[in-house]
This record gives sequence, structure tokens and C-alpha cells, in this order.
Amino acid sequence: MSIPIWVEIVSKLATPGIGAVSAFYVFLQYRRAQRWKAADLAAILLERLSTDQALALACQALDWGVGPLIIPDQYRPLFPPNASSEAPGVMEHDPKVLSDAVQPGLSAPTLADPRGLVYRYCFDKLFAYLDNMFKLLADGQLREGDIEEVKYWLERLRDYRYAPAATKGTDVFQPAMRRWGYRNVMLLGQRLKVEPWTSPDTP
Repeated sequence: MSIPIWVEIVSKLATPGIGAVSAFYVFLQYRRAQRWKAADLAAILLERLSTDQALALACQALDWGVGPLIIPDQYRPLFPPNASSEAPGVMEHDPKVLSDAVQPGLSAPTLADPRGLVYRYCFDKLFAYLDNMFKLLADGQLREGDIEEVKYWLERLRDYRYAPAATKGTDVFQPAMRRWGYRNVMLLGQRLKVEPWTSPDTP
């Protein structure tokens, strides 16, 4: 018994349709997996801001005007045993020392003060960390919505609210970002709607 011609036609038309539906389903699964992967990566990056000792010190220094800061283990040898301190492994936060330490050029007072060196090392690491986060965002490995928490720290880097007298909050960190090659930190801020910044193209 012969197969009706319309059955053959429907069969031929259905085969590409089934293939298209299958391909679309695979694409949706891929996009879903990519979103999960981006969300997981963002969670890991955000967690490190509080678990990495150097990054945590930098964030606490941005958040506090006074108080004790836990010295990261790798920088404790900078402090002589007889250094006056609230407790071993702790340094008293001083926004003036911080502001001096993150100026583009390394000054003699910063070299002479272990706290200044710790600030400089920790903020250099924070800038590099945020710079890399922007690159991941630009490459599509992160999404803005997954790193909303970073806006809090970027706003404080943009305009440091504990800047010493006669120093503008916008002049504390931004000059170092430009001179040290971390302009992407400002671009990250712009992507996350933290503005205005001094132009990243300003010398």
C-alpha cells in the first residue's frame, strides 16, 4: 500500500522543524548554564573582598574613619616587635596616612610608616582586583546585576568620605588609579552607574 503524498510532505517538513526546536532548546540550556556560571563566579569574587586579608583591610579602611585594622599576615614583618599598637597584628586606622600612602609617588613618610606601606600594598591589590573584574564583565563572564555590591566600594573609591582636611575626596584614590594603570576601575564604576568620575583619559 502506497503512502499518501501529503504524509511524505508533512514528514519532510517536520524533520527540519524538530531539528530547529531541538537546537533552540540546546541554546536555551547553554544560556541558562552561562548565567549560572556567571552568578557563581560573581559570588566567589564578592566573597573574596571579605575573606582575602589584604582586600578586606582595604574595604574596611574605605568604610571606617577610625578603628583598629587587622594587619594581613604577609605584611606583619613590616612592624617591629616594639611598635606601639593596640594589639599584636593590629594597626590603628588613620585616613591621613592612607591618603598620603595612595598618592601616585611613593613618599618618604609612607616609606617610614609601616601602616602607609600596608595601605599602599592593599589598595594596589584592590585596584588590580577591580580592574580584573571589569575585564571579566567586558568579556561577558560577569553580569552587572550579579556584582551590584561592588557599587558600594566603588562609590567610596570615587569620593573618599574620610579625606583629610583640605583634600577633596575625589583626589584621594583616582590619581593613583590613573598613574598606576588601573583606569578600568573607573570604567567599572561607569558600567555600574557610579558617577561622575574624573575622566579616565585625564593624564
